[in-house]
Formats: sequence, structure tokens, C-alpha cells
Amino acid sequence: MTLGVLAALIAVGLIVGFVSGLIGIGGGVLIVPFLYFFYGHSAWSGLGVDPSLEATLAHATSLFVIVPTGMAAAATYHRAGLIAWRAALPIAAVAAVAAFAGAHIAVLLPGEALKTLFGLLLVGAGLNLLRERSEHGRETLRLTLPVVVLSGIVLGLLSALLGVGGGILAIPILVYAVGLDIRRVAATSITIVALTAASGTIAYGMAGWDAPGRPWGSIGYIHLVAGIPILVASLTMVRAGALANQRLNTRTLRLLFAGVFVLLGIRLVLENAGHLL
Repeated sequence: MTLGVLAALIAVGLIVGFVSGLIGIGGGVLIVPFLYFFYGHSAWSGLGVDPSLEATLAHATSLFVIVPTGMAAAATYHRAGLIAWRAALPIAAVAAVAAFAGAHIAVLLPGEALKTLFGLLLVGAGLNLLRERSEHGRETLRLTLPVVVLSGIVLGLLSALLGVGGGILAIPILVYAVGLDIRRVAATSITIVALTAASGTIAYGMAGWDAPGRPWGSIGYIHLVAGIPILVASLTMVRAGALANQRLNTRTLRLLFAGVFVLLGIRLVLENAGHLL
């Protein structure tokens, strides 16, 4: 690995850490596209990777980075008393089971249709967040069994299949389905993300334990050579992102979430819809 490649991995990690703490999304939506490029350009990365394994390696390695990054952010939010544990723990428990199953079937499913639908969902969620809502300074949690189970299944499956931790979908679910106050959304989301990603990481490690064609420095489908530099850099910035989140007002948070959803959703649709035609 050249110094240029190492510098790129570290730069991605710094961005991922800050964004993870700031928005509560885990950072997979930034890690995965970079790793697609990393594995797809062997002349630059210095790695020879079987093309059929590129997506699986990217998703598994992304989840590996998300786990400690999410835990670090969650610890910062916990000290500030912002995590809604009543919502985080039951949803994360269901999501962890779904993520473990999803990781084992990820290599069997074409991702283009799912990513396109996911992108459309993000755009819709982002536009919905732009609508002004009355803020009463209190919340009414809707933690019924159907809400918890369905939320957990959706988050867990998408987390494992797309390698994104689930936070990008956890935020609108926590706002609209669970009824969580916007000030506690990022904190609760990143907690769910960390616990869900841990299950998916373990499953990817087990599923690819003896898979042929993996690059050197891999444990199962988790590529430590790429993941560790991103992880170390991410951990140095995640607390700064979480602290920045606590200084923003509610309207700014809503606009920030909306902008991220719409931009990422459009990108997913443009990248994947063409494969369906």
C-alpha cells in the first residue's frame, strides 16, 4: 500500500468520524462508495480482488468500522443524557437478529433494485423533514410491538445488505414511527447503528471465513488492511461531531438531515436505476 492510498483511507476515516457523530448515521454511506472504488481500481490500491467479492468486502469492512465508531459516539451522547434507551434497546435487539440473517443472504441477492428503492425512500424522508412541525419540547414514544419489530427488521436487513449500519433509515423511523424528539434522534440512532452493525460484522466474518479470492489481511469478508486506517481516523473525529450536534438548534438539525437524505437518495437512484432497465 502506497502512502497516497493510506492517506486516502485516513481522509475518508476523518470525514466518516465527524459525520457519524454529527448526524448519527454510522458513516457507511460514505465508506461503501469509497471501498467500491478502492477494490475496483487494483492499479491504484495495489490489491487484486475478485470482482464478484468487491461489494461484499466493501459492506463487511464498512460495518467493521461502524461498530467502534458508533460506540464512541454513543458514549458521548450517553454522557449528555440524550439517548432514548427505551427505544434504542428493543429496536436494536430485533435489528441485530435481522442483520445476522441479512449478512448471510447478502451475496445471493442483486443489490440494484434494493438500493434504488432505498434511494427513493431517502429522498421522500428528506423532503418530509423539510416540512415544518410544531415543537412542544416533549415526546410521545410509540413503542408498540409492531413498531419495534418492523423497525428492527427493516433496519437490520438493510444494514447487512448495504453495509450502512442502518442509521440513514433509523432517523426517519425514530422521528415518524417512534415519535422521538428531534434532539434525541442522532444519539438514539447511532446507538442502534452500533449494536446492529456488530451483529452484521460477526456474520460477515463467519460467512467468508474460508471464501476464496479474498485479499490478504482479511478475516472472513472483513478486510482489516483497509478497515483499520479508516477506523483509527474515524475514532479521532467522532466525538467532535457529536459535540457539534449538541450545539445546533432543532431547525438546523432538520435541514441537515433532510439535505443528507435527499443527496444520498438521488445518488443511489442514479447509480442503480440504470441496471434495472
